[in-house]
Amino acid sequence: MKKKKPFPRFWAGLAALMLLLLLPWIIWEVRPAKTLSVAVLDKTVTDESYREHKGLFWTLNQQKYRMPGGEKYVYDRDYYGNYPPENGLRHAERTLAEMPADTQLIYVADTYGLAEAQNADDTDAEAGVPANAGGQTPDSQEGGMKTVDVNVLEAAAARGTMLIAEFNSVAAPTLDPVRDRASALFGMKWTGWTARYFPDLTQGVEVPAWVPDRYREITGREWNYEGAGFLFMQDDGDLFVLREGQETEGGARISFTEAGRERFGIHPENRYNYWFDIVTASAGSEVLANYDLQLTGNGRALLAEHGVRESFPAVIRREGTVDASELSFGATAAPSAAQVSYYFAGDYADHDEYPFWRRYAGWPAFKSWFTFDAPGSEDAFYWDVYVPMMQKILKEASSVQLSADATGSQ
Repeated sequence: MKKKKPFPRFWAGLAALMLLLLLPWIIWEVRPAKTLSVAVLDKTVTDESYREHKGLFWTLNQQKYRMPGGEKYVYDRDYYGNYPPENGLRHAERTLAEMPADTQLIYVADTYGLAEAQNADDTDAEAGVPANAGGQTPDSQEGGMKTVDVNVLEAAAARGTMLIAEFNSVAAPTLDPVRDRASALFGMKWTGWTARYFPDLTQGVEVPAWVPDRYREITGREWNYEGAGFLFMQDDGDLFVLREGQETEGGARISFTEAGRERFGIHPENRYNYWFDIVTASAGSEVLANYDLQLTGNGRALLAEHGVRESFPAVIRREGTVDASELSFGATAAPSAAQVSYYFAGDYADHDEYPFWRRYAGWPAFKSWFTFDAPGSEDAFYWDVYVPMMQKILKEASSVQLSADATGSQ
C-alpha cells in the first residue's frame, strides 16, 4: 500500500505566517465604518507634505471614520485653509464659512499662515525651523486666525460642535481681539511664550538663524550654547535658554493628571520634543495633562526671573457654556450647555509619515510598543500619546448631538 507523503512543514508554517500577517488586515476590512463629520483648518500648507494635519487624517482613517456620505478623509483634499500651488498658481483659501452646519468636530491644526511661513522658510531653511514655529516677527497679518474664523467657531459651539485647537492656532500673528474670543472657546489663555527643546543648541545646527543676534541684543553676550536644552521666546522679543545638565535634567515630558488618566485610559510620561506654547487654563476648564521640564533649582529660578511658571498645561478640556464674564468683547454667541472643547499646547497633529498600515487592526499599539522615546524625535509621542488620546476624543465626538437648527445657515 502506497503511503501518503506528509504535508511539508515548510508550507504549513508559511500558511500559518501568512494568516497571521493577513488577520489584522482582514479584521480591519470587515470592521464597519463609523460616520463623523469633521472640518479641519490648516492655513500653513506651504508644500505637498501637508504635515501640519497629516497625523490627524491618519488617525481618522485608521479608526475607519468616514464622511456623512461614506467617503474616506483625504489629507490633501478634505480640509479648509490654504492649498499648495498648481502650475505656479495658488488657489484662493477655502474658509471655514464654507463648512456644513452639521459638522460634529472642528479641528484647528494651524493658522500661522503662508506669508509668515514662507518668510520663516527663507530665513531658516537650513535650520530646519517648522513653518509654524512663530520664531520671528511676522512680516504681515495675512496669517493668523481671523474674525470670520472665530465667528464660525462661536456659531458652531452654540450648536454643540466639538472644537479642538493646537499650537499654533491662537498665538502670533493672530490679533488680540480674535485671540481673546477664541481662547474663551478653548478654555485657555496664551501667556505670550513659545518654547522648544533642541537636542543641539549650537549655532547653525537647529536653532533659528535670527536667535543668536537677538540674544546678543538682549544680553550683550555672544551665543555660545552647545548641547541640548530649551529655547524660550516671548512675543515681545525676550528669550532665554535652559541648558540640559544645568537648568534642566532633560527634555519636556507630558504628565497626565488623574482626570486625564481616567478620561483617556493612558498614563505615559513621554518626552515631547517639538514646539509648544505656554498657556493657562481658564476658570471652569479641566487640565488633563501638564508639561514637566525636569527643572533644577537654577532652572526654577530662571523661569521665575522671566515670569514663567514651572509647570503649565499640555492638554485642556472645557465643557459647557462660557460664563458671561469670560466672553470677550465682540463674541457673537456662547457655547451650548453640553459643548466640549480641547486645547493641545503643542504641535501634536504634525506628522510627516502616512503609512499604509492604517488599514491594519492593532497597528497603533504595535508602533507604540516598538518606537523608542528618543531625544529629538516626535515619533514616540505621536504613537504613545496623540493617537490613543485622539481615539478616545474621536469616539466622544461621534456622539455629539447638534441642536435642532444645526442644518440651518452659518
